[in-house]
Amino acid sequence: MADTPSMCLASVMNRRRNPIVALVVLAMLALLGGCAWPTVAPVKLRAIKTESLTLMARYPIKPPEESVEVPKSQWPHVIASLEPEAVTVHKWGVDIWIKPYFDGGWGYHVPRNERDLPRSREYYWEPGDGVFWYGPL
Repeated sequence: MADTPSMCLASVMNRRRNPIVALVVLAMLALLGGCAWPTVAPVKLRAIKTESLTLMARYPIKPPEESVEVPKSQWPHVIASLEPEAVTVHKWGVDIWIKPYFDGGWGYHVPRNERDLPRSREYYWEPGDGVFWYGPL
């Protein structure tokens, strides 16, 4: 049975579509892999809060300072296990910056008081009591 032109065209289109579909799937996986995801482990979240409170006590903010970046060598164990880019104590609380991004990145905010969060509450998800996950604006 000979191939008709329409069968040949359909065959070529199918061969071209498969690489495109594969590229789209690979791109989506790369995008998802590039996103940071918060922990949902209750024990770890409580430890993040406890360690953040310790950092706030260890690094008091005195005017005119607005914040203090905590040296990597001084990161508490559980916070260090998150592999953050930076840990900063601010007047309002602790910022654990996990993944940088041009408009803010992803990470955890642990405020001294929930009313003092640096962003509007709508920008956060609270995976643990007093531990807030944020993403890019």
